[in-house]
Amino acid sequence: MSYYELWAILSSWRKEFTTGEFARTFSSPNPRKVLHDMLKKGLLGHLGYGRYRVKPLGDYVGERNNVRAGYELLKRSELPYALTGVDGVFVWTEGGYNADRFFGFYPIHLKVLKSDLASWMEFFKKNGKKSLLGETKPKETLFGVFYIIYPERKIDVETVEGLKVEPLKETLDFCKKHIYTFEPALEMLDEEYNLGLGVKYRNR
Repeated sequence: MSYYELWAILSSWRKEFTTGEFARTFSSPNPRKVLHDMLKKGLLGHLGYGRYRVKPLGDYVGERNNVRAGYELLKRSELPYALTGVDGVFVWTEGGYNADRFFGFYPIHLKVLKSDLASWMEFFKKNGKKSLLGETKPKETLFGVFYIIYPERKIDVETVEGLKVEPLKETLDFCKKHIYTFEPALEMLDEEYNLGLGVKYRNR
């Protein structure tokens, strides 16, 4: 039985319960580990020592799709990183332009140092978040907020609104490379930072 199947059963059993009640009702070689794992996956809430609450579907979906929390998590790491690609656009336009993402599917793209790759993977795992390397095929269907990591030997970083992001020039190069999607963003960046690009997408 998967944790998600057990979650559905618990929802019909009790909304709140103790570790002892769970162990007496459901046969498991290690009930504490099962509850710990379900807590990390966001399927349960912790009410105190040995007491749990089954999270309703709405709460679970809301947490998995909390975009703001996805970015705030990065601020909690002391490891260097630089948001890149569509996230570079998102940050430099101060949230004014976003593309190829929607509620239920929100990858966050970041460059990290190759030497820190294992630490980043462990950081996301400890915080109950999915992550994968860029250009690799996921082993499972991903949804909600997750992270796509691009290991680099060196990263250039600037800070905008508390987030670390690649330099504006790299974001402009990304927009120009994907002009059909990001031409409106180029106009926004041109106006915001007086770049003299002469982009007039909105007048077309």
